[in-house]
Amino acid sequence: MKFPTKDERTPFYFRQRGKPLGRWEMEHRLSIDLPTSEHVMESGNVYCVNSTCLEITDESQSRLQNVGMLWIICSIATLLFLSFAFMYAYAPFYHSAEVMARKGNWFAVVVGVIFCSVAAGFFGLLAFDPMRRNMFTLKRRPIRLNRKTRRIYAIRTKDPDGIWEVPWSHDEFFCVGHRRMGGLSRAYDMYDIRHYQLDASGNVVRAFVLGQFVFTLEEAYAQWEYYRRYMQAGPAELPEPYRFWAPRETFWEGYKICRGGKFSGAFFTLTDVIFAPFALLDAIARWLVLVTCSDPVWPPEIEAVCKPTPNDPYARPYADDYIGVPSGPDAKPSREDMARMLGQQKERRKGGALTREEAEALLRNTTEQTPC
Repeated sequence: MKFPTKDERTPFYFRQRGKPLGRWEMEHRLSIDLPTSEHVMESGNVYCVNSTCLEITDESQSRLQNVGMLWIICSIATLLFLSFAFMYAYAPFYHSAEVMARKGNWFAVVVGVIFCSVAAGFFGLLAFDPMRRNMFTLKRRPIRLNRKTRRIYAIRTKDPDGIWEVPWSHDEFFCVGHRRMGGLSRAYDMYDIRHYQLDASGNVVRAFVLGQFVFTLEEAYAQWEYYRRYMQAGPAELPEPYRFWAPRETFWEGYKICRGGKFSGAFFTLTDVIFAPFALLDAIARWLVLVTCSDPVWPPEIEAVCKPTPNDPYARPYADDYIGVPSGPDAKPSREDMARMLGQQKERRKGGALTREEAEALLRNTTEQTPC
């Protein structure tokens, strides 16, 4: 069995490696100069943004609990079938040969051992692949779009060659990707923004996704437009990010992600009560994946070129911005969220972050001093 490489948490292009791109990718190639949509959308992919660098998630970050749950289920199934195989194999030592022959149990023993061993191997492989690609690797795989160097930096693995650099140029192949996802009742379409590295013959060498999956092609174009306008014109005219991802995720933060990001913070409805245990199981599975991983570390040379300028009014999150998934009604920060944010504000100001009021005042002063 051939497994995807460790840089792929969702091996969407694994079968394309070494092959030319398909018709869909060629028809939906994206230009860094030409706008693809009148709308600009940021759907919750951002860690931070400033006049120099935009740091975003990769597409797998919001779905680590699915991987963790798959690993748990397949691991339990592997252990169960191994136990059954051992029970069948132990039967000849428990019963005498005469009893085994008289009752005709030899056939059941042979079939049982073979079947349970094959089943254990099957589920073991299913458990091994997500573990290899997601556990004991990186807690997150951030991507930085740098306007000054005109390059994209992506951390894929902890290996020395695990940081990829992609020029922001016309020669690079960006496109809208399409996947058919399976559901309980029916399949549905998902879209994303991809970068493909191609060899001289036009065959796929490697690829990664910028941001997260979206449900419509229009949303994908609007998401690309956010990245494109940032790299071409800067952050001044961009909409505010939907939310900022927490670089260091707590268990409670993971629980809120597993509940979908929109909930009241208290179980007011029957639906909340019914689905809360399932969300808790997802959060535990997500935590099991993350607890085995380490934080990504950017090399000093990349940190240096991505460092924001002092007193940058476009550098966000502000000192008084909320970071993480809000837990209040309509996905807004609750009182507890705001109290936690205020507790962190002093520390963030020491790091050079401005408050929203200070940034807006700085922008007003800059506008007033600029001659007409």
